[in-house]
Amino acid sequence: MIFFAVEQEQALATCMVRPMERNTWEICKLGSNKNLPHKGAGSAVFEASMKWALNHGAERLFIVSNSRLKPALHIYRKFGFQEIKLDDYEYARGDIAFEYIV
Repeated sequence: MIFFAVEQEQALATCMVRPMERNTWEICKLGSNKNLPHKGAGSAVFEASMKWALNHGAERLFIVSNSRLKPALHIYRKFGFQEIKLDDYEYARGDIAFEYIV
């Protein structure tokens, strides 16, 4: 499922969530339009993604990110995600991971 925050026909932010194995879902593709004021749009689409996954059976949410993306890391922590260490971050630019367990 992909969520967009749109104002006056312009996307402010987007976030995607997808099922993985068992009851684990990945929140991926959180992004915002760097040319527009965010107005909490990133948090809104992130929260919508979280709720969607939880309402569809997720018991664990998982995120791989990059440690340079400070606004995104703030959002993850704000919604209760805890940093975890991985042996393989799977994505070329991934160097930090988080999880949320119900």
